[in-house]
Amino acid sequence: MSFFESLNDKFFNPFCCRNRAIYFDCISQLIEKSKEIPVLYETDARNTLILYLQNCTYSLETENIGEEIGNGRTPQENASAILRYFRACGWITPQEIGRSGDNIASVSAYCRKLIDAVHKIFDGDANGAITNHIFSMYEILGSAFGRDSARAIRPYQSILSPLIEHECDLKNELLILKDSIREIMRAVMRMADANSFGQYLIKDELLSRFFNDYFFIKKSGLIPSYISEIDRMLRKLRRSELYDRMIQEHIQVFNVGEAQAREKVERQFGELDSFINLEYDREMNYIDRKINTYYNLYSTRMMMVLSGNTNLEHQLNRLLLFLKDMDGEDRREAIDRLSQAHRLQSIGYVGRKSFERRRKRNPNLKNAGLLADDLTQEEKQRLTDELLAETPDRYSMDNVEKHFASLLAGREKITVEECGAHTRDDATMIAASIIYSGTVGFPYEVEFGEGMVETEAARISRVTIKRKDRTE
Repeated sequence: MSFFESLNDKFFNPFCCRNRAIYFDCISQLIEKSKEIPVLYETDARNTLILYLQNCTYSLETENIGEEIGNGRTPQENASAILRYFRACGWITPQEIGRSGDNIASVSAYCRKLIDAVHKIFDGDANGAITNHIFSMYEILGSAFGRDSARAIRPYQSILSPLIEHECDLKNELLILKDSIREIMRAVMRMADANSFGQYLIKDELLSRFFNDYFFIKKSGLIPSYISEIDRMLRKLRRSELYDRMIQEHIQVFNVGEAQAREKVERQFGELDSFINLEYDREMNYIDRKINTYYNLYSTRMMMVLSGNTNLEHQLNRLLLFLKDMDGEDRREAIDRLSQAHRLQSIGYVGRKSFERRRKRNPNLKNAGLLADDLTQEEKQRLTDELLAETPDRYSMDNVEKHFASLLAGREKITVEECGAHTRDDATMIAASIIYSGTVGFPYEVEFGEGMVETEAARISRVTIKRKDRTE
């Protein structure tokens, strides 16, 4: 019987609606919720969907799914409508009263398998998939030869079929790994500046996944031993009585003749043997060669980008030949000029703190400090004065007073336009004068006008700074 005949006629409809992305997220939320509680009741399912719809990043379009949903309705109404729609499509089991008296909203088995398969195929986070398949094949074969093994009861469905599935998945993962290195090399070829290289190395998930899988396989010395052990157990399995029992089980399950069943089982064992002994090693060698090519390509592109597509070796050779033919005094002057240019460029791009070697703290020393209660008033004042002397306040009252004394130069007042706020320091001095204007001892006061003044440094209120009346 076709699986379309055993499924609800509307089973695939949610994937064809306008809000298909929301429906997919909703059913995924319900599946995850059902893994946290023993029974998923309709109240729990509705609350889960309400919370999702309230925080949803998608725009819920208006459409008719037996009843209308959209942004014009509340999340509670939309959640109830989506639950009824899922039940009508067969994604949720029919209504059933649970022990608490509420309806059960369990996700159907077919829907759960479908959504899990979609996540497995399209989710990018599949780190460790290659080694997981190898470990699974090893564990299946290891348990098959165990004493009183349950897998030996139905060897075809419990041993051979899972091995074939893991072998196919492992082959697909290797193909993805090969495609990944191709995509990485294409991306590197498109890089035009060093900043793009840095952003790509930091943010690209494809690069991270590839090297996580690849280097785990290469650095772990256990993987080759697992592969050889799988090959040994496969040869042992073909010589054991389980091989004949697989053929008999295949005859019963698929209702075929013995010759056809034996040929099918033999071909499957041949595929496993070919992959383990030939294809796996060939694919990994291919990836190794591409990795070496990638590193050479990466270093070449980085050198081209950082040198502005200039052959630095050729330019350096020309410079050395030019210096060789110069007189001693001229050569010394040219070298001095080059060294000054190098220092200037270094200071411009690398700060002193970047290459300063910091002394390692001694972890064995006890924490030391000065207790404030043990200091006299004179010592406190001395430490305070030393601290203020080392870190002077650039915008102190005295500094602001000196700044405007030089600007006024005998005048009684000055406007913001006349101050000429060309830099951030100039604008900060004007702001400091506003703060100090009402302070005793500050010889200037500020009058506010209407509107704002656009300066090179900032947009400042229209103010006038003038000397205080000496009689005040």
